[in-house]
Amino acid sequence: MKKIIKSALLIALALNLTSCYINTVVVGKGGSKEAARSKSWYILGNRISEANPQTMAGGATDYTVDQRFNFVDYIINSITFGLIGSRTVIVKK
Repeated sequence: MKKIIKSALLIALALNLTSCYINTVVVGKGGSKEAARSKSWYILGNRISEANPQTMAGGATDYTVDQRFNFVDYIINSITFGLIGSRTVIVKK
């Protein structure tokens, strides 16, 4: 019985894992200093709240946008079993 429970937990953990990834977009010459941080929220994979990088850049023409799925986002996704998720958006100018 213990083997079945351990196997079920390992399978559930494997299905729930996602990697920490970063999508980077460079606008103009890019930026190096963090200017703003926000989150985009999802329910069942559909975006309900989006961070706007152009607004976060404050009118700058040269900036970098990093969209990350980090540890905190993973915890939120795990606690809600994937029903609610988030991604962190960082703008550097």
